[in-house]
Amino acid sequence: MPTDPALPPGWASQHYAGFGRRFLAQVIDGLLLGVAALLLEGVQGFSRALQGLPLGEDGLSLASDLMVQVILALIVLLFWAARQATPGKLLLGLRIVDARTGGRPPFPRMLARYFGYILSTLPLGLGYFWMLWDRRRQCWHDKLGGTVVLRLPRPSTDALR
Repeated sequence: MPTDPALPPGWASQHYAGFGRRFLAQVIDGLLLGVAALLLEGVQGFSRALQGLPLGEDGLSLASDLMVQVILALIVLLFWAARQATPGKLLLGLRIVDARTGGRPPFPRMLARYFGYILSTLPLGLGYFWMLWDRRRQCWHDKLGGTVVLRLPRPSTDALR
């Protein structure tokens, strides 16, 4: 398979991740984070019930909802820091790397990338679709964080023969 002409020198065996694979990884992550959010909200609701506190008509309080969102953000950031990928990206063989060096991006840039998701969502998700026109397949949050998402080569089975 020929290499992508937009790749920097020395990245000959690498390929930028395509839209479909990144979208599927996002769906997987969304499902996993949704389950985590339900569990966290269930624990909070159970804790409030044990204390004799009402949940209110809309469920948990704004502060509780904010706490759940912060915990979910920390989960994503910890995966990025430890594995350079979320579970969905890991399952699909994708890694987030520094756009210049191909190495591990520093944490402040990963944080900027995370907050860039908000920018990518507005307007109408254009920042996510931007990768369809970008030669390095970067979404707006990738550009903000100075990252690219690479598809790792499949492991060779030659050693098994």
